[in-house]
This record gives sequence, C-alpha cells and structure tokens, in this order.
Amino acid sequence: MTTLADRLLPALDPSAGHATLRRTAAGVVDRVVGHDLAVWATVDPATAMTTSCVLHGADRDPALEAEVFAHEYGAEPEVLRFSDLLAGPLIDTVHRATDGDPARSARHRETLAPRGFTDHLRLVLHDGRTPWGAVELLRADGVFTAEEVAALAAVSRPVAVALREALLGARATGAADAALAPLEVDGSGLVLCGSDGRVFDVSDEARALLGAADGDVRLPPVVAALVAGRRGAAPATRTVHAPTADGRWLSFTATALGGRVAVVVDPIRPGRLAELVARARGLSGREQDVLAQLALGRSNRRIARALGLSEWTVQDHVKAVLAKFGVSGRAELQAALFLGAYADLHDGG
Repeated sequence: MTTLADRLLPALDPSAGHATLRRTAAGVVDRVVGHDLAVWATVDPATAMTTSCVLHGADRDPALEAEVFAHEYGAEPEVLRFSDLLAGPLIDTVHRATDGDPARSARHRETLAPRGFTDHLRLVLHDGRTPWGAVELLRADGVFTAEEVAALAAVSRPVAVALREALLGARATGAADAALAPLEVDGSGLVLCGSDGRVFDVSDEARALLGAADGDVRLPPVVAALVAGRRGAAPATRTVHAPTADGRWLSFTATALGGRVAVVVDPIRPGRLAELVARARGLSGREQDVLAQLALGRSNRRIARALGLSEWTVQDHVKAVLAKFGVSGRAELQAALFLGAYADLHDGG
C-alpha cells in the first residue's frame, strides 16, 4: 500500500527553495488528505512564531490572517495553538482536541465556522530538535479521520528536514546566491502599524530589505503575527527571524510606539544566522560555543581559555563539530559555512 510518505518525500527538492517546496508538499497532501484550504508556514526556529505562509486552495486573505493571528498570539486561552502542540503530539484536530465540541475553540467558533469550515487540523513540522514549519488544513465538510492524522504525523519530521535544508542549505554549503549579496541600506527599516494590524507606513529602508524598493511592498505574515502578539500575552518587545522569498534572513522586532506598534526590520546578524545553522546541524550547547570560537579563527588553546575547558575537551568538541558539518578541517568548515556571509566575524586571532 502506498503511503502519504511514499508519495510526498520523493517530490521534495530543498534546492528549489522553501516556498516551492511547500507548494509541492501542499499539492501532494491535497491528493491524499482532502481539504478545502491549507496554510503551509515557516516558523522562526527559536520562537516558533509564524514567519511566512504559502496558501493552497485560496488567495491570501489579510482579514482572515489577522483574525487567526489574534487567536494564535492573543491573551485569551485558545485550543490547539502551535506552541502547545510543540510540547505534545505535534499534530491534532480541533474535533479531537475538544472531544467533538469545536465551538470550545474561539478560533473555530468566531473565525473558521462562520466561513463554512467544520474541522481543522494543525501540524508542527519538527526535525526532532527544532520546529521549522507548521501546517493547517481546513475542511468544510466532515472531520479528519484518525487514519488521516496518522498519515500526516508520519511526515512531520522528514518534511521538516527538507524544509530546514531549503531554508539554510545555501549557506551550509557556501553556495553563492542572491541571499548573500550585500544590501545598500543605511540603517534599519520601519513598518508602522495600528494596534489592529493596519499598516500606516513602510520606510524606504524596509522596502529595500523586503525586496520591494521599486514597487508595492507585500509585508510577510511575520509582521501581522508580531502585531497580534503585542496585543496579547507576548513580551513588550519580541524579535523574530524570518527568511524572505530569495532566502535572505531578516530580523523583525516589534515594540510599542504610543498607541501603535513599530516593527523594526534589519538584516539578521551573522552570529544569529550561525545559531540557526548550528541548531539545524544538531550541535549541543557546548558545541555551539566552540563553533562560535572557530568562526573567529581561534586555536584550541585560545578556545580552551575562553570557555574554561581543557584543550583535550576542546579537541573532542572540535571533532564533533566538524563531523556534524561533514567537513574534514577548520579551513573547510570556514569555507563551507562562513565564507562571505560571516566574513566580518573573523578577527584573525
């Protein structure tokens, strides 16, 4: 019997880019697990907050998006938030989570049911260490079966691995691409929003960073998610890292500004991007510390002094780091991982 995984996994090509990979996955899943609308999102690996969305079955609906984010990040209790799924089964449906009474979910009662949906399924794409994406399937007739839930649960990890490679693969191999090209942007970008999510202004710097300097800017969903979080239980200031369509990673920080919300947009700092790559490779906390020292070109002796370790211990950690990146030496590691994007980290010491 052909499973969903049998059909889906051979179709996934990380080199095609994260958006194309999600569109491909959505098409395959649609033919196996029927639904009327699907949202395939990337998430910030550090915070699991939604950063970009690919829709399957409909065009982007900003009003629906704003309502969903308000339920996801608001102060009121909600059923089946992705952050809750992270700590549990990674997948569930509103019917199962509410014992057959989906009206207990404000998201379903106030937003989805009025639009004709009868059930929705939510899945976190998790590689075993870190979340890289999330999927929501909405059905307008009937409910998702236990067999359908099991089929989707089985592909969470392999799809997450493919998505991770699509998001970070170009940098992990040192490949030259548009994402590494320098941006001639002076200062940070700014997106000014109302507390209801309405956009008042987008600075020229933000337009350049988002790749819309010469045309209308299409703000990524992470902006709406951050604004919704500011209205809810999120910290007063929150930073999320998100990839653009061309693979460039940006940093978005939301903070209160009078009665409005300002979202500051910056290129992600090299050290932060290195953290994401290290997370994807499964480095332990201490191995990440050693990697940061290797990025600075430091010897085992200097690393040992900086981290308060013996040189023998550092040597073991260095071997582990090289093995997890699949390289044979320090020069190869720097060439493959840090060339170009991380050049400014090297101090020659």
